[in-house]
Amino acid sequence: MTRRRSSRRTSRKLLEIRAPRKGTLVIAFTLYLIGLFGALDLFSIPTSYTIALLAIAGGLLILGAFLRGL
Repeated sequence: MTRRRSSRRTSRKLLEIRAPRKGTLVIAFTLYLIGLFGALDLFSIPTSYTIALLAIAGGLLILGAFLRGL
């Protein structure tokens, strides 16, 4: 009998998810807070900038989870 390869094992080798580095977390958290305070009108920032800051913060967290060096 031949063994079947588990799809879980191969998917782990292809996609390795890790926690983002501390520096990435600090930058993302800072951008998120500025964007959040701008959306709540606590800072005088245009709406397009607040949306961009929130999107960049989320993107940094996602990329930091998938890329080793970020």
